[in-house]
Parts: sequence; structure tokens; C-alpha cells
Amino acid sequence: MRHVESTIAEMREFLPMPSKNATEQVRDLEATTIERTLREVRVPDAVLKMVVSQWEEFRTDGEWVSLLASLVEWVDETRGDIDAPIPIWDDLDDAGASGRFFYFFLFVLCFDAACEFLREGGCPADVIDSTMTVMPRHVLVHERKRGSVGFEPGWWLLPILRGEMVQIGSLQFHRVNLGVGNLSPEPWYSDEESLALGVGFRRGDPSVGIHIPYAAALAPHDLDVTFARAREVLGAMWPVELRRLATCQSWLLDAQLTDFLDPTSNIMQFQRRFNLLDAWYDNDEETIGFIFQKTGVALEELPRDTSLQRAVLDLLERGGHWRARPGWLDFDGI
Repeated sequence: MRHVESTIAEMREFLPMPSKNATEQVRDLEATTIERTLREVRVPDAVLKMVVSQWEEFRTDGEWVSLLASLVEWVDETRGDIDAPIPIWDDLDDAGASGRFFYFFLFVLCFDAACEFLREGGCPADVIDSTMTVMPRHVLVHERKRGSVGFEPGWWLLPILRGEMVQIGSLQFHRVNLGVGNLSPEPWYSDEESLALGVGFRRGDPSVGIHIPYAAALAPHDLDVTFARAREVLGAMWPVELRRLATCQSWLLDAQLTDFLDPTSNIMQFQRRFNLLDAWYDNDEETIGFIFQKTGVALEELPRDTSLQRAVLDLLERGGHWRARPGWLDFDGI
């Protein structure tokens, strides 16, 4: 429990104490609303029933109610402020069912306001639907990694519920001012290099962060369709007059993959879309977690069924490290 107590302490330190209205909003949430909302975003019935059955115990626990009310209020108050930092906390699984379902309750409480914000910003209905139906995917990831019902990782809901991350086609797109939002790529070009490269590369320039969901369709045709639709939708939702980059930072952009994968593979073709920086950080844990959907498993116990799995394990067993490398492309087609 010490681990989860530390996480809750971090959350308490970051979040303001909730107002009376926010606390009442949480306490007044009905189980029927939870069920209706989670069914709308296609959460499996078995999971939905478990979440709903925990609500009565949760809503009568003053500490949980206060923490949830604080986070709901923070999400609502920062919605639209893309420069507000997104806190990256560990999940609350060690706190039992109320901890594992905490982010389900957050999602339900913020769902209507997030959808309305996107609609008012010109987001098409099908994009709102694909954005908000990320729940089942993250429930599946949690089950694979931890063998229990939950949402993995919980903090990933925050940019979605603030209305600054949307799912279009195969990818998620995140509105961010370069070098300001804390999901912006890091390391990036130095100030001198950014100034020399010009508009689009400087701190504060508008950009679009690209995130790759688990099991995303990365075939060239799928990505061509995704980027074409994203340029159409985001050009209307988040219009800019300056050059705008799309950035990505991922093990998928690690040049070491060229030593293991066929150059015609989807991953390598995805990587070649980007201009890669000569900078990165080691990212073994996230790489293993993404590919194998397991945590705390020894390397020798992980499967070697695919060329990618074999590549990841071979490099690690030789003492190497996988890297989260940043890259960019011209989003608006300049």
C-alpha cells in the first residue's frame, strides 16, 4: 500500500481541494448514468457491471470522493488550456477495486462536457465517437498486463477529457505548443538550431503530437488515409497560419530497428515518414510493455513469436537499450 499512498499524496499535492459543487457532483452521480455512459463507449458488459457494483462503496468513502472531485474540477477548469501540464501518475491498482475503477468514474463525470467541447470546436461526430471509445482498448491492455479489470494507464484519459487529443483513423493526435506542453518531444533541437530551422520548430510554435495506440493499423494505405483525414479535420478544428509540424517520440522511430526488421515492414515504412533527431532517451520498460503487454516478467520468459519480439529481446540480452527517439514531419503538407 505504500506505493499507492505515495501516488495519492502526489495527486493531493498537485490538485486543489475540491469545491462544494464538485464534491456534490461526484456524490450525486447515479449508477444508471455510469452504466449508460460506459455502454455508450462500448465497455464490455462484464466490466461495466463490476464498475457499477463498486460505485456505492466508492461514493460513501469521503477520501475517494474528495480526490475524484478534485480531479474532475481540474479537468473541467483546464479544458482548452493546452499548455497546462498533464500529470503522469502511477495507477491506483494497489488500492483495491475503488482504485482500479477510479478512472472509469472520472471518465463518466467528464464525458458530457468533453464531448460538448469537441462538438463546439467543430469535431465531427465519428471522430468524437472514435476518441471516446478508447475505453475498451485500455481495459484490454490492463487485463493483459495485470490480469485484472482496470484502465491502463489512467492518466492517459486526461488529455482526452480535456478535449486536446482525438483519435482519427489509426492514430491519436494531440494539440500541443511545441516545447511547452509536457507531452511535447524531449529532447528537441537546441534554441539555436530551432531558430535556424525557422517557423514550426521553435518553442511555442503550434504542433500536433502523434501517438500510436496498441495494435494500430500501420500499413502504408491505412496511414495515408489517416493522415489525409487528420489534415482535413484538424485543419478545421485547430487552424493555424504558420507552418505546423507533427511530431512523434517512440521506440518505433529507433534507428536500431533497421538492423532487425525488413525495410518493407510496416514499422520501417512508418519510421521513414519522419525526419529523425540525433537525440533520444533509453526506453526499455515502455518498449517491453507496449510490445509484450506484460509487466514484471523476466526476459527469458517472454515470447519470441514474431520478428519484432525477437528483435527487442535480442538487443536487450546483448546489453543494448531501446530508445524513444523524436521525429517530425510537415503536418499541413508544406
